[in-house]
Amino acid sequence: MSDQQPSADDVTEELTTTIEENPEGFATFVRNLETINELVEVAELGTAAMDDEMVTSLAGTGASLGELADTAASDDTRRALETVLSALGEADSSGPVDLHDVWDGIRSGEFLTGIRYVLTVVRSLGRAVQNQ
Repeated sequence: MSDQQPSADDVTEELTTTIEENPEGFATFVRNLETINELVEVAELGTAAMDDEMVTSLAGTGASLGELADTAASDDTRRALETVLSALGEADSSGPVDLHDVWDGIRSGEFLTGIRYVLTVVRSLGRAVQNQ
């Protein structure tokens, strides 16, 4: 394979032959070429419109998403989310609660453990909001 570019005469001759042999195919090629040129123009406009501030903002967003992924990947966060989601599923399937259920719940250790857990979550959430 040669690294040399074909001469202009060779390209012209090849193009003329192609047009003569398949004018419909060449017309289709020209129509598609126009679409490609339009897409290239749109890409160029988008690139020109993107300034340094936009690039910095996008980089910051990527970093924030990375931090969020790190937090979500921690074992403690994963276990806590699994616990809450499991409890929500169980609560949803348990049906309505009446006054008797509330009274029994107050006397049960599970109810008090759940209240403590919710209070701990609320306290941690408040601390996180204050530290922002």
